[in-house]
Amino acid sequence: MDNPVRQPITDSPWFWVLMFSLMGVLALATISGQYGKRQARLERQYQARERVATAGPEGAAHTSPRPYATADNTLIPLWPMAVVLGAVAVLATGMLVRGRLKQVPTDATDSSPEEALGP
Repeated sequence: MDNPVRQPITDSPWFWVLMFSLMGVLALATISGQYGKRQARLERQYQARERVATAGPEGAAHTSPRPYATADNTLIPLWPMAVVLGAVAVLATGMLVRGRLKQVPTDATDSSPEEALGP
């Protein structure tokens, strides 16, 4: 009996969803340091403008409950995006495995019952 031929894994759309989500996680990990520095600078500018605007014309001291942003402590972090991409990768992996386990070999559907019995 011949070994059934399986479709290549790259034919599955779940494979490509998995690849793109893993590349997204890798890209986030790569840029996180630079993002933190840039985002902290932008947030400090925003916080300074906001404090100047709320201080009023007499220049009264303004106390803010939140300290100025740092590279490790920003208002807009990257971790929610990493969590979403990680969840998509887990879902895609599960669907890919499920699809591979349920996959019917392509030549098994082409053969008739008489051929399976042999001569």
